[in-house]
Amino acid sequence: MQELPTLSLQPYLLLNIKKSILVRFLNLRSLISIFNLFPLVLFIPYLFEGVSPVYGNNVCFAFIVSILFLMLTNHFLVMFLKRKSVLNSKWLLCIVSLIILFALGSSYNIFSLNNISKYIFSQLIKYYWLSIIPVALFFVTFNLNTSLLKSNFYLDLDAKKNLRNSFNLAWADNFGVLIANEIKLIFRNKRSKNSILISFLFLFYGLMFYKNGAFDKKSIGLMIVVLGYMITSFASLQYIQFLFSWQTTHFDQLMTAKHGIQEYIKSKLNLLRIMNAISFTLSLFYAFIDWRVIPLHTVFFLFNIGLVIPLGTMINLYNSKGFDISQSTSFNFQGVGATSYFVSLVPIVFVLLLQSTLNQYFNFWVGIIIIGIIGLISLLFNNWWVNKITELFAKKKYKIISGFREK
Repeated sequence: MQELPTLSLQPYLLLNIKKSILVRFLNLRSLISIFNLFPLVLFIPYLFEGVSPVYGNNVCFAFIVSILFLMLTNHFLVMFLKRKSVLNSKWLLCIVSLIILFALGSSYNIFSLNNISKYIFSQLIKYYWLSIIPVALFFVTFNLNTSLLKSNFYLDLDAKKNLRNSFNLAWADNFGVLIANEIKLIFRNKRSKNSILISFLFLFYGLMFYKNGAFDKKSIGLMIVVLGYMITSFASLQYIQFLFSWQTTHFDQLMTAKHGIQEYIKSKLNLLRIMNAISFTLSLFYAFIDWRVIPLHTVFFLFNIGLVIPLGTMINLYNSKGFDISQSTSFNFQGVGATSYFVSLVPIVFVLLLQSTLNQYFNFWVGIIIIGIIGLISLLFNNWWVNKITELFAKKKYKIISGFREK
């Protein structure tokens, strides 16, 4: 969520200032963030109350130095990895893989992150001079970040060049005339790109709940329903919240293009289904933990692509709030309205109510099967959905255009 404040450099780019000075300014300017205060606020009062009276001021000072410079190391390491991930998607894959390995290793007691941390910090009590190690790590990460920024000073140009070379979107034309352009739009702008990437990280929540025997415990049946539904649909639910608002800046042009409203609606529906299909496919690796994940996720996949996506698209026609897609995702509520929450919450509430009701009269799997049948039947009426959404869109588009112009 933490952004590098590159826009703060704009007033200075045309001035006679060395690149190295601008890069240092950018690095120091990035430190002004509420995230960097959390470790200090949490730990410093405890250190003065709990560490200093018992182990002395030297140990207390060593802890403060270690925590402060570990926080700074973490800050610049995150900035470095984030920029590397933008330039090359392989870095992102490596980072996510490493996080998964740490999570699995800790979950299955291969190693304990708590014990490792306890051992490292307990050494400061014996040898407080070891606090110089976090200071050294800080200088390493600071120099790494500085070197990367210097070599990619016009970072946005490099990122776009890399993006064009990495994505071949010819396949997308088979699903709709506008899908390829919209995928490019997603990955060229902050808010859409971050929303999609964050939503796919939700896939890993299953590691916390899908454990051996989870499907055999009646008390957490509803938790599995919520988790299974969110894992298979979170990416499309994130995107559908602002389905038409993503294109606020060029919505007028889309409405005058030759593709027509019906093709536009079909492209939107198919794009959401592609997102859902990717989430569903990736989620199937949980079958290694319990094979019953496969029928559960398949049912929610059918329910989403059959009913939730067309219904959510129709509800989104009542949202006429536009926003700037180039802005950051974190703590940005521009364009957020009641409709945005309604589109996400209604399907979850409906699934929970239906499943809990059927579970009382039948059993868990009967309820799940009925949810899948509802989604499959709705999917068979796809052309009816497209026609109805197109008709409603024709009535609402002028209000949407007017609302987008007022953003």
